[in-house]
Amino acid sequence: MEATLQSIFRSEFESYRKKHGLSMDQIKAAQAIIDCQSEALGHEEWVCRNDGHVERQNHSCRHRSCPRCNGSQGREWLDRIKSKLLPCDHYHVVFTLPHELNEIWHYNRGWCSDKLFQATAETLRELLRDERYLGAEVGLLSSLHTWGRTYIFHPPHACACNRHRIAGR
Repeated sequence: MEATLQSIFRSEFESYRKKHGLSMDQIKAAQAIIDCQSEALGHEEWVCRNDGHVERQNHSCRHRSCPRCNGSQGREWLDRIKSKLLPCDHYHVVFTLPHELNEIWHYNRGWCSDKLFQATAETLRELLRDERYLGAEVGLLSSLHTWGRTYIFHPPHACACNRHRIAGR
């Protein structure tokens, strides 16, 4: 039998939980993974109208930490992103302004954005035109990220790239 996260959790989680302090979120995530696609979450039945054959399908937990439920979503997202990429090398380069300039950024966003994009493009083009690095004219795609993953404003975080590198590519 293949070892899965679910089989490991089913056999070892209770003893692990007793020995280690876990948060309620961790316990709920583990329980969701343990119960995923089992009778614990109920099921649906599909009946063939021709011969009466019945198929049972156990419900999934749909927890964000479950590899069964979200693993396929992640793979589908990655496949969609990969299909949009050009079949060439691409790199992700990040430029960040010093925090001391945040105050200026707040009052002059347009001017600062223009200068940031101009400086990053000129820097990359000059560097990559040099024979020691790439020796070529490059195309750039730039975007400005001013909010973090936790929605905290952090100006500016410019991503100057001609394509994002995707794992496995």
